[in-house]
Amino acid sequence: MTEPAENSTNDLDAIKSIFKLSLEMRNFEITQLAQRNNFFMIFQGVLFAGVVQSSHQFPVVSFLVCAAGLFVSLLQVGMASGAKYWQEYWEAALQKSEKLLLSHLMKPSEDRSILVHLFHDNEEIYNQEVGGRLKNHGALGITYRLVMARFSVSRIPIYVGIALSIVWLFLLLAIMREYPPFGVPSFITGFSK
Repeated sequence: MTEPAENSTNDLDAIKSIFKLSLEMRNFEITQLAQRNNFFMIFQGVLFAGVVQSSHQFPVVSFLVCAAGLFVSLLQVGMASGAKYWQEYWEAALQKSEKLLLSHLMKPSEDRSILVHLFHDNEEIYNQEVGGRLKNHGALGITYRLVMARFSVSRIPIYVGIALSIVWLFLLLAIMREYPPFGVPSFITGFSK
C-alpha cells in the first residue's frame, strides 16, 4: 500500500524539478537577450560613430560601414526574435508545470484563491494587482497608462533592431545619392552651420 504514496511523492518531485528547470532556463534566456543586445548596440554605435567621423572622405568605406550596420541590425532583429521565442517556450512550460504542481499540492476541497499564480493567462489578475498598486503609490495619468500598456522588455530589442535597420538603410541610400533613384530627398537639408 505504500506504493501509491511513493509514486505521488516521486511525481511531485519530478514536477518541482521541471518547474525549477523551466524557471532557470527562462531567466537564462532573458539574461542572454540583454547581454547579446548590448553587444549589438555597442557594435552599431561604433559603426555609426565611424560613419560620422569619416565625413565621407572615402565613399567606399562609408558605403561598406553602412552596409555592415544594416546587416548587423538585421542580425540583432533575428537574435532578439529567437531569444523571445525561447523565453515564450519556457514560460509555456512554466505555466504547465505550475498547474501540475498546484494540483498535486492542494486537495480539491481547499481554497486555491490565496495562492499566487506566477504564470497564467488571466490578464485581469495582473491588471488588478498592478493597477491597484500603482494607484496606491500615486501613479496617475501618463505614467499609469504607460505601465499598464505592459510593454514587453524582451520585444523592445526587436523593435530597436528594426528601427536601426531603417536608419542604416536610409544612410546607405544617402551615400548612393549620385545614382538615381537613390539619394537624399530635397526636403532633408541637415543642420545649419
